[in-house]
Amino acid sequence: MLPSKASLKPDIKYAYCTCGLSVTFPMCEGSYRGTDKTPIKFSVGIKTDKWLCRCGHSGRKPYCDGSHQQGAIQE
Repeated sequence: MLPSKASLKPDIKYAYCTCGLSVTFPMCEGSYRGTDKTPIKFSVGIKTDKWLCRCGHSGRKPYCDGSHQQGAIQE
């Protein structure tokens, strides 16, 4: 699954979905409640565009590290 580009603003608390159930994935909207998952909370210091992981394999969640490309090569 390809990453999602997000325009992030400073001083806003964001929550990255880790359960995969969010209708606003990759952002969390609370669907994790009742599961053993919790969102990753993050913020940025300046207005910026970032690529958010959607494949679930990034070692830098919530940010993409290119892991989705490794899966495509191995398949």
